[in-house]
Amino acid sequence: MAEYCLRPAALAEARAIAEINAMAWRETYVGLMPAEILAGIDLDDWTRRWLARIGSDESGQAVFVAFEDGVPVGFARCNRQTNPKLVPLGFDGEIASIYLLRRVQRQGLGRGLMARLAEHLMCIGCASAAVWVLRDAAKARGFYEALGATPLGVEGVWEVEGVVLPDLAYGWRDIRMLAAGAGVRKASPIG
Repeated sequence: MAEYCLRPAALAEARAIAEINAMAWRETYVGLMPAEILAGIDLDDWTRRWLARIGSDESGQAVFVAFEDGVPVGFARCNRQTNPKLVPLGFDGEIASIYLLRRVQRQGLGRGLMARLAEHLMCIGCASAAVWVLRDAAKARGFYEALGATPLGVEGVWEVEGVVLPDLAYGWRDIRMLAAGAGVRKASPIG
């Protein structure tokens, strides 16, 4: 049986996170995003971005990494809410990203990462949180709904390399439930 661990990201893991990010995009966004964008991901550029994110606590940012048998297989990032459409609605926390490699999905790691994000957001004074999800990403929407998120009726767009993709906001009015109830079911992360 695999051993799982969730913990805050270290700067030395920026490249591994960039690689997971790219692989997860290629697994998740096939058919939703043009193939040339997915094929053209610049890992050096993405590594620089992750170094900046991991090394910053701006806006209360935190990055967590999921490991399977000591190998990074996913990550998640959160911060205080920055979206001008969601701040006036009372959502003070933001789930900025969460990705797991397909082979480790449905093991409880996503729930565990979401719990860690909610715990961090509560530690920096947030009571609620929102996340943007691609409108056509049914699995991702189902994941958030299973964790108690509700559609907020707010639409937006995600622009990637000149391609505009419609997205929707989902939210949790009370993230205490997310922190307490999103614990890992099958996996038992430590750390």
